[in-house]
Amino acid sequence: MRTYPSLLALVLSLGAALLPARADDAAKIRQHVDGLRGMYLPREKEKIAELNKRMDDAWTFIEAHKSTAIPIVEAELKKALAEKVPDQFFLLDAGNLLFTLQGEGATGSGVAALERLDPAAEIVQANWEEVFHFAMKLGATGRESDRYLAQMDRLFLTSKEEIQFFRAPHQVQLNQSDIGCMVYGVAGEAAARHLASMLVRVDPIRPHILQILRTVGSETEVPAVKALMDTAKDNETLAVCITFMMDLGGPAGRAAVLALGSNELEPAAKEYLDEIRPEAEKVSFAANVQILENLDNSTASDSKIQRQLDFMEEHDGADNETCPAAVAKSGIPTDHLLAQLKRIRARTFRRETNHVFEDLKITNLLINTLQYKNAKP
Repeated sequence: MRTYPSLLALVLSLGAALLPARADDAAKIRQHVDGLRGMYLPREKEKIAELNKRMDDAWTFIEAHKSTAIPIVEAELKKALAEKVPDQFFLLDAGNLLFTLQGEGATGSGVAALERLDPAAEIVQANWEEVFHFAMKLGATGRESDRYLAQMDRLFLTSKEEIQFFRAPHQVQLNQSDIGCMVYGVAGEAAARHLASMLVRVDPIRPHILQILRTVGSETEVPAVKALMDTAKDNETLAVCITFMMDLGGPAGRAAVLALGSNELEPAAKEYLDEIRPEAEKVSFAANVQILENLDNSTASDSKIQRQLDFMEEHDGADNETCPAAVAKSGIPTDHLLAQLKRIRARTFRRETNHVFEDLKITNLLINTLQYKNAKP
């Protein structure tokens, strides 16, 4: 009679066969991880190509052996973080690699890597695009918000670096303002509150903070902007504050502009305020709806609108079907719409192209319109 091995014996024999393979994979993973250390900026094209291949090979192999690689990469990054003088490129690349492998579970380790990153280091400056993409992935998780935003202040708020890269099918070019809007905007409402809290600072970066708030803020930030606007004397500061108030401040922002006195303003600022006041008086829910209807006056049921908004949220704000005017006039509860549109706005930044700013103009106009609709009589 023919005999067959027991199921337990078969499992044990298969496990024994796999052990050498896994051990070999782990050794190769460690070898590739070690290859990410000691990176420098070569001058020779051949050397640049060699180092690029070394990095590409490391990522390719490690990603192909994800389950074995995660604990190894995590342990090596932890050791690097504990070093008194950490390898700057290794911090960046290993942190980014671990997040790529593990996703949101690696957010804490990723932010820790940013905390040890030296933005003045030559190797970091040479890889600023990777710093940006890594930061965007971390910000999109919504985790470790306070730590993340503190690093955005340190790394990006005063940086003059610009970034160019290809994101099919577009060639992307981001200036300081674009980058600021993205790294803060992707973190959602927490970032807007954080930026508003810094307006009390008197330093050269305040105009830049206001510029970012013009894209990522809402009526929630009106008190902080009003405090600055009420004390501003110069035309530049006043103009940016008023633009925020009218574009994203809702009825509270409009009221703050109309209540603004002009006696102590510089002549150019007084002239600007006198010019803008009649326009501010005209702003209302109905007036904003008219602007939206001029863009597209299609109609849709509330259920269809909700499906379209859900699609937008799932696809990082990408949409060619939703009619903003129909959203504004819908019977969907206004608080629900505002909350979802703010989530959509934050997710839109994940696309990381210049085109997101065109979409955001409509999203922000709709957010402001709904703030007027939500106003108490």
